[in-house]
Amino acid sequence: MTGQVVVSVPAAKRLIALAIYGMPEVRAARERGKIVLKSGTTVAALAELFGTPPLRLGGRITPDGARTAKRLVEAPHIVLIKGGRWRCVDGCLDEELAAMGPEDVFITGANALDMNGTAGLMAGLAGGGTAGRALNMLYSEGIRTIIGVGLEKLIPGSIADASLKAGRGRVDKAMGMAVGLLPLFGRVVTEKDALEMLTGATVTVIGAGGLCGAEGATTMLVEGTGEQVDKAFAIIAAQKGRPLAGAADSFASCDAGGYYCARHAGCIYWRGTGDE
Repeated sequence: MTGQVVVSVPAAKRLIALAIYGMPEVRAARERGKIVLKSGTTVAALAELFGTPPLRLGGRITPDGARTAKRLVEAPHIVLIKGGRWRCVDGCLDEELAAMGPEDVFITGANALDMNGTAGLMAGLAGGGTAGRALNMLYSEGIRTIIGVGLEKLIPGSIADASLKAGRGRVDKAMGMAVGLLPLFGRVVTEKDALEMLTGATVTVIGAGGLCGAEGATTMLVEGTGEQVDKAFAIIAAQKGRPLAGAADSFASCDAGGYYCARHAGCIYWRGTGDE
């Protein structure tokens, strides 16, 4: 049986979260290891499944450019989960990663994905902030890294080439904060992968984009048994209309003269060279 489905960007984030939550390595780490969640809207949806408080959102792309939260809110941005308990590790991520091993898991989102399956994370603060500076620890210690990223973030070319072009210090004028691009290495999970993992069906992407709320959506064929195809439709339907995950106070984006403003390189708004 073959079904045709359309998955919106918000629904894709929740599909990816569901699939990651059920991955064997994640289940194993839940039972006898450690899991670190680095916030973004996809990982914030995953955090709901783990039962943590809503995660604080940091950098984001808006119609005005690359922004961050308007102010520092109380919600955690990076959490460590062990034995069913969570704690915020925003201020001690390096130390926590140094104590993790190959059976533990680090989960993050991404801002870009290339055709080679390499993901990239935008860095709006020096060194990429807390998470950016800790990335090398993942690779040096062999910590399993899972990257949840929607196909709307697929870019032409390669992350390697793009990361060499990008850089906060290279940008003279930016809509919002200038960013670098940090390559991420690990197991990538897209909405295509998620549907295959959740249903056992074979999924083929046949289109992207749309309108009336389907901007950035992915159109896919789902091939399998009738039960598998019906399951795909049911899972997608269950995500429709659900809001983006994350701490509500952190959805408001920064403006000129705000908390983070002076730390943003190249921004036309706080430098008074653009419209706010």
